[in-house]
Amino acid sequence: MIEKKSLIWDETFPSLLLKGEGASAFLHGQTTADIFAQKQSARIFLSCWLSTKGSLKALLEIRLSNNIAEIVIISGDINSIRNEFESVIFPADKVKLEVLKPIRRIQKINNNESWKDSNPSWIADNDLIEDQISCFTKASKEELELWKIRQGIPRINGEINGETNPYELGLSNAIKLNKGCYLGQEAIARLFRSKSLKYQLRFWEAYGKANDFDIGKKFLNTNQEKELKKKVGIITSSININDDFFSGLALIKSNFVDQDICFSENLESVIIKKPISFTQPY
Repeated sequence: MIEKKSLIWDETFPSLLLKGEGASAFLHGQTTADIFAQKQSARIFLSCWLSTKGSLKALLEIRLSNNIAEIVIISGDINSIRNEFESVIFPADKVKLEVLKPIRRIQKINNNESWKDSNPSWIADNDLIEDQISCFTKASKEELELWKIRQGIPRINGEINGETNPYELGLSNAIKLNKGCYLGQEAIARLFRSKSLKYQLRFWEAYGKANDFDIGKKFLNTNQEKELKKKVGIITSSININDDFFSGLALIKSNFVDQDICFSENLESVIIKKPISFTQPY
């Protein structure tokens, strides 16, 4: 019997570099991570970049060394980040921003553990890594897409849409509430105090026709008479697994997330589950 090799997430991402003695202070004020607490560590850590109203604009991985901060953009628009960073960098900040070549990122994956609990590797020299990953199988595009959906990894222009916040997307462990001022802090503090979210991200599966599960389609609470139907969610990601079986992510109203089943607009049954990496906000 041939042993099946473990899968790895092997993908290239856009990246930025902040350098100068003010790099850590600048990034501390722009992201949700406690940069100063991470400064003595060379490990890669997760953070969010928010709007002033607390909505998620990008999901980042960061690594610090001396007066350098390397940033890999897991989900987000590099041009938006670069332009907005440059617009608020002043000479007194003692920091410069550079766009790096895309960085190859490697991570072992499975459907039992959160991707946030596994240590990724950033590869600077492809020749040095091939022997090390020969015992793994690179996940295909389809395998990776489904794995990301089950994990609940948000996508730009999907789950990251200018309105959703990190708590709704299960990213509360990427927010350090006691770190001091940062972009979007006031809005995040209000959300945390209110302990009230309109939506939470959920993974879904269903049988039906392709147009039943287009992005933007609604999920309903019942398949009964029209007057009893209520919208309980909206599709943000959708893929065709095989034939008439579909899967994706949806924003589900918080007062409905404890239910296991909802219905498409065409009255198909839809199974909803909490994504593997979703961290409860409170």
